[in-house]
Amino acid sequence: MLLIVGLLLIILPLWQTYSIFTGKSLPPQVFMNAVPLTVDNNVAITDVQGQMQNALIKVLPINLINNTLNLASWLILMWILIYGGSKISGIGVKLLNGKE
Repeated sequence: MLLIVGLLLIILPLWQTYSIFTGKSLPPQVFMNAVPLTVDNNVAITDVQGQMQNALIKVLPINLINNTLNLASWLILMWILIYGGSKISGIGVKLLNGKE
C-alpha cells in the first residue's frame, strides 16, 4: 500500500506539472494580480526613484512577476510532494523486501 501511495505522489504531480508547462492548465494563483501600476509622466528629472519606478514598470509588467512567482511556488510544492512520495515508496519497498 505504501509503495502505491508513494508512486501516486510522484506520478500525479509530474503529470499535472507537465500539463501546466504544455499550456493545458494554469498553475494555482497563489499571488494574485495586484493593482496595475501606471507610468507617471509628471516625474521630475531629479526624482531618481520615480524615474527608476517608471523604467521598471515598462520593463517588468506586474503580470510577469505574478506568473513567475505562481510557477515557482507550484514547483516548490511539487518538489515537496515528489520527495515525500519517494520516501514513502522507499519505506514500502523496504517492507516488501523484509528489511526493517
